[in-house]
Amino acid sequence: MRNLIQIRTHPIRFLLYFEWILLILMALVEIITLYLHPQFKPPMPMPPPRSPILNLFCIASFGAMGLWLPTRDNWIDKIIYTGSEIGLILLASFVGHIRTLPLLLIILVIRNCFLFKHQSRFILTIFSFILFLLREIDRVQHIALRRPFIVPERLIYLVLSSTIFFGLVLIFLQLLVDAVLSERYSREKLAKANAQLRQYALRIEDIATLQERNRIARDIHDSLGHSLTVFNLHLEAALRLWESEP
Repeated sequence: MRNLIQIRTHPIRFLLYFEWILLILMALVEIITLYLHPQFKPPMPMPPPRSPILNLFCIASFGAMGLWLPTRDNWIDKIIYTGSEIGLILLASFVGHIRTLPLLLIILVIRNCFLFKHQSRFILTIFSFILFLLREIDRVQHIALRRPFIVPERLIYLVLSSTIFFGLVLIFLQLLVDAVLSERYSREKLAKANAQLRQYALRIEDIATLQERNRIARDIHDSLGHSLTVFNLHLEAALRLWESEP
C-alpha cells in the first residue's frame, strides 16, 4: 500500500491513542486469563474454550495495522485492509472466543471512518452490530445452559439492553468522528484558502510595484525628453546666433 498514514501524520491522533488504550486493555485481559488458574471448575456444560495466545496475536496484529491506513482512492487497498481486520476479528471471536469483542468492533468502526464514505461506513457498522448481537445471543445461551434457574425474560432483557447500548455507542462514535473529520477538513480548506489569498496578495503587490516602477520610468523619460528637447532648441538658437554674429 502506498501513501500511508503514519503516527505523525495520522488525521486525528487522539483517536489513535484511544485505540492503543483499548488494545492495551484487551491485551491485559488476555494476559490475566492466560496466567490466571481458576480454583474451581464451572458446572457442565462447559463454555467454549478460549485461546488467549491466539487472541493476543489477533490484538497485536490489529494494533499494528492501525499504524498504517491506506489513504489513496484505491478501493482494492481499502478492501484488502478492511478484510484483513474483519478476518482477525472473526478469528478472535469464533476461534479464540475473545471476551473484549465489542472493543475490537469499536476500533473497526473508528478506523473505517477514515477510509470510506457514509454508505460503506453504514455497512460496516451494521456488520459490527450484527456480530455483536450474535455473540450476545451465544453468550446468553451458554448462561442459560449453565444456570437453568434464571428466568428467560431476564436473559432476553440482558441481550436487548446490551445490544441497544452497543448500538448507541456505535452511533455516537459515527457522529463524533464525522464531526471531528468535518471540522478538520474545514480547517484544511480554510488554511488552503488563506494560502491562496496570501499568494494573490503577493501577486497584487508585485503588480502594483511593477506599475509604480513603470510610472516612475515613464515620468523620468518624459521629463528627460522634455529637457533634452529644450536643450536642443537652445543649442540650435545659439548656433544660429553664432553664425549671424560671429
